[in-house]
Amino acid sequence: MTQYDLVTRLVEARQQHRAIDGLSPDSLPPDAASAYAIQQAVISGLGTTTGGWKIGAKSPGGAASGAPIPATCMIASPASVAHSGFFHVLLELEVAFCFAEPVEPRNVAWARDEVLARVGVMLPAIEIVDSRFADWPEVAPLAQLADAQNNGALITGSPVPYAGFARTFDFVSPKLELTINGRSLVPESTGNPAGDPRELLVWFVNHCAAMGIAIDPEWTITTGTYLGAHRIEEPGTVHGRIHGLGEVDIVLT
Repeated sequence: MTQYDLVTRLVEARQQHRAIDGLSPDSLPPDAASAYAIQQAVISGLGTTTGGWKIGAKSPGGAASGAPIPATCMIASPASVAHSGFFHVLLELEVAFCFAEPVEPRNVAWARDEVLARVGVMLPAIEIVDSRFADWPEVAPLAQLADAQNNGALITGSPVPYAGFARTFDFVSPKLELTINGRSLVPESTGNPAGDPRELLVWFVNHCAAMGIAIDPEWTITTGTYLGAHRIEEPGTVHGRIHGLGEVDIVLT
């Protein structure tokens, strides 16, 4: 299986709900640039457009990565989603952002102040983490990056103006709730691995500029979990809340 075949199989896995078994060495993206190219090819192969992005890092100031989310995988809360529509279901509670205007590629790097000045709204979100690979999570990191960085869907709450929250909201350790059928999924220790998730927006804008991608203000950019990823094995009612920001509700049927 070549990298071209991997694009085809990733598209078919989504369209036919058929997990990919096994990856030969020649099918793996050789580098991150190839993985990002595969992401874009899969979006095109699905016949849809980009509806958002997921971005993240494992530590403050650490290397960031991201992936476009197909528009068909962007769902507004309250949502009803079939549990069986995914290969794996893990839940992450996150803060997401939208820009107030298009952000066009340019040759000069975007500075932090320039990026944050263009943020329009922020909103609570629950990402459903999934993978098209049967052997996940025992899959090469670059293959996972090519596979939309394990995104299954993004369920979004109501947006609020960023300018009204930027000075008062606790971006590092907000008060949070996440439950399944009333059972709390909040661990003893919470926090985004990247620290303040807004720093990821700076990486994102410059990443898109390097790829020649214009950022659409309709895109929702989600910035990583505060509570880890929680595997959900069966249907149920999910409630997420980020105090001071809003709520997200999902029925997994």
